[in-house]
Amino acid sequence: MSKMSELSQVLNEMIACGEGMIKAANTLKDIFSSTEEAPAKTDSAPTYTKEDVRGVLAAKSAAGFKKEVKDLLEKFGAQQLKQIDPKDYAALLKEAEVIGNA
Repeated sequence: MSKMSELSQVLNEMIACGEGMIKAANTLKDIFSSTEEAPAKTDSAPTYTKEDVRGVLAAKSAAGFKKEVKDLLEKFGAQQLKQIDPKDYAALLKEAEVIGNA
């Protein structure tokens, strides 16, 4: 296996690991924030911050999928992440997950 192939494989594994860590952190955040709040959450969908989304998209771009990330942003009607409505972060991340995993 060439050095570039090895590097690409390691980067893909790092991205997958990072995405898993983001999901785990959000789950823990939801668990602990729900114990502090009196009313129970009715929406079970995780909430994501701009930093969560930026981390995943930056990792995908760094792994060589810059065009795919740009196309995804454009699909959501934006040129930059700051133009994306926060309510669309979950859908954007769901679509970003498949980039590079085809």
